[in-house]
Amino acid sequence: MTKGIKLINSHRRRAYFQYLLINVSEMRKFTVLFFVSMFLLVSGLSAQVINIEKQRKDKSKSFYGNVKASLQYQESNSSLWRTSLNGDVYLRLKNHLFMSFTNWDYFRSGKDQLQDYGYEHLRYNWMIDSIFTFEIFGQYQFNDFRKVEYRALGGAGIRINIIAGDSLRWFTGVSGMYEDRFFTYEGTGQHHWRINLYTNIDWDINKHINLSGIAYYQPALDDFSNQNLSGEARLKFDLVKKFKFYISSTLTYESDPPEGTSNLYTVIKNGISWEF
Repeated sequence: MTKGIKLINSHRRRAYFQYLLINVSEMRKFTVLFFVSMFLLVSGLSAQVINIEKQRKDKSKSFYGNVKASLQYQESNSSLWRTSLNGDVYLRLKNHLFMSFTNWDYFRSGKDQLQDYGYEHLRYNWMIDSIFTFEIFGQYQFNDFRKVEYRALGGAGIRINIIAGDSLRWFTGVSGMYEDRFFTYEGTGQHHWRINLYTNIDWDINKHINLSGIAYYQPALDDFSNQNLSGEARLKFDLVKKFKFYISSTLTYESDPPEGTSNLYTVIKNGISWEF
């Protein structure tokens, strides 16, 4: 009788593990299709919505980050200068994480300034448990190309950990924020309280290749027809030691953009980064 019960339990365990393997296989297929679709669909970001999730890292070290800088000069009939600086710094103290993200890009041709773009983003995370994180953030940015003299915002919300595996991570979040934008023409601007919704997936295909994607939705509370939507797909490869090559394709849509600019703004970028 005891042997018969053990045999039945053995068959049940085998059937259960087969069921898990089938579902894991289907989940992998779904994940691959999701990323391929996102990478083909999304093509641009950087305008008014800054992708902070791609910079966020959950590491065990207390202090870490990365720095990227470049200087380019060309001369023919006129001279062309391009300067770029990026820096991400993280400080972790137990379940508290402090983050600073800096970006500046400057283009000049002869005496004409073509574009001056940059931002500073500060964020604090309190990791309540393995699922929920409380976050506070503030940001200041400018973008001559989009006729934004400055955009300042601040807010707070909750970030939810849906999947936190070794190779696959999926987070989503909701927050409230106040946004103040001032344009480069006629002294006009916009001021809104907004809802900030986002979801982010980060997948280590293997130990040398990483694929990530994120989508943002930010409607204004006083006018839901006024909204920002954005998305980004990013592919990163290991080169040597701490150097990595990346390519990203991003897109931003604004229902009420600055005068003389389009609703859609796209960017495709590639480069090399050093992580410490």
